[in-house]
Amino acid sequence: MDYTTRYHAITLALDFQPMEKLDLSGSITYTYSKAGFDNVHFSNIIPDLIRINPTAPQNYAWGAFTKEWPDGHPYFDEMDDFSDLKMETLEVDLKATYEITNRLSIDVNFSYQDFNDEEYYIYDGDGSVYFVGATLKYTF
Repeated sequence: MDYTTRYHAITLALDFQPMEKLDLSGSITYTYSKAGFDNVHFSNIIPDLIRINPTAPQNYAWGAFTKEWPDGHPYFDEMDDFSDLKMETLEVDLKATYEITNRLSIDVNFSYQDFNDEEYYIYDGDGSVYFVGATLKYTF
């Protein structure tokens, strides 16, 4: 079975000090991920199961189930679709630090993340979240 993974990321980050007591910084990151494996083919094991234990009830169930498959062989041609992963994320981070005195400063932060799952299996996990925070810092 062949499994392939691809991951690409690009980041742009800046740090700027417009005034002596003010520091501004920020970054933006975009990522793209893709993964999956090839089709899986299994041989028909029903004849072997019947030979080992001819009266086992599961043999009849599997035998009836595989009659609809070409040549009675179970193929799981769509199984590889369940392994497909394709995701995009966008992250934005901004920060401002202002030095009020030599010992006292304040930080203000903003973070945003957007997640896009393009190959969801059970449920759609798309979404975005943001966070805003402030910190008052005193150095002893």
